Amino acid sequence: MNISRSIFILIVSLIAFSCEDEKETKSKDEEPLDDEKKVISIPCLSANDDCKQTILLNGSKNYTFDIYSTHPLDSVMIVKDAIIFVHGKDRNANQYFNTMVKAIENLNKTKDVIVIAPMFKNEEDVFNNTDIYWSYLGWRYGNNSQPSSSVNRHSSFSVIDTLINKLSNKNHFPKLNKVFIGGHSAGAQFVQLYSAGNSIDGNISSIEIGYWIANSQFFLYTNGNRWSDIISDFAVPDLSECEGYNEYPRGLEDRNTFMNKLSIEKIKENISSRNVTLLLGEEDITNSALTTTCYAMLLGKHRFDRGAKYFSFLNKYFSSHNYKKITIPKADHDKDKIYLSTEGLSFISKQLSN
Repeated sequence: MNISRSIFILIVSLIAFSCEDEKETKSKDEEPLDDEKKVISIPCLSANDDCKQTILLNGSKNYTFDIYSTHPLDSVMIVKDAIIFVHGKDRNANQYFNTMVKAIENLNKTKDVIVIAPMFKNEEDVFNNTDIYWSYLGWRYGNNSQPSSSVNRHSSFSVIDTLINKLSNKNHFPKLNKVFIGGHSAGAQFVQLYSAGNSIDGNISSIEIGYWIANSQFFLYTNGNRWSDIISDFAVPDLSECEGYNEYPRGLEDRNTFMNKLSIEKIKENISSRNVTLLLGEEDITNSALTTTCYAMLLGKHRFDRGAKYFSFLNKYFSSHNYKKITIPKADHDKDKIYLSTEGLSFISKQLSN
């Protein structure tokens, strides 16, 4: 009886030990490794921290710049096209990222297109001493970063140069053919000025660059003439009523450091030759958040009018320009009503690689 009891106790002990060992093994198996705890999907399709990346702007002092991106910039990505989508005055890069991602999703192009939304910070957006930032208006014009006492300063336009250089790296993007820089409102003004002033377009043989300008209220004029309702043509306005109307960023006088790198003739050549599309909301005809100073009103009554008049200016003074104009029906001052409309999606689809 004692032998049977001993055998019974031994069997029970072995079973208990086996169960405890299995439990411990299972617990270890279920515990994720450090590099497995957070798996980020590629493409990343929502403007959260998973899609946020930081790039380095090199100089005597290195600065950091944040972007949202569907794909990493430092890995091998088999995409054909890139869209850099620039936010407006509210600096809401997350919303702009979501808009363009939705457009690409609607076109079933999420595996073929990398979407990047840069974040041009003001001083109140800065979280650490390496963050780069610009003045409230300065980032729109390609001005140098702040403060003016910085060891080295970067034009906001040079950030786009940096992104394009990264995208043109064939070790990371061997199949990429086209880069588009798009914007809406203040972001569209940024894009139009950048299209006229950058030197990278045409100097990267493997990449085509295009520009999408939606509902901008300002445009870069290349002479002192503005539309006159009196003569129904372009003419020099009364200077006594609007001094400084032809200064940068509305004209070519008193240009900033980035734009001064090019001669006036080279800027004119860029405006004429580059692949730029104006996307004009047919109902963007109100004064909502519209600048109505004298120099602004010389450009037109409202954003739709200003875009149409600038296109007429190009037709008059640049007979062989490459600008195109697309009117989006039922669209007011709303980026989604431009880029997510039937006409907007059709336009994007035709721009992208097959």
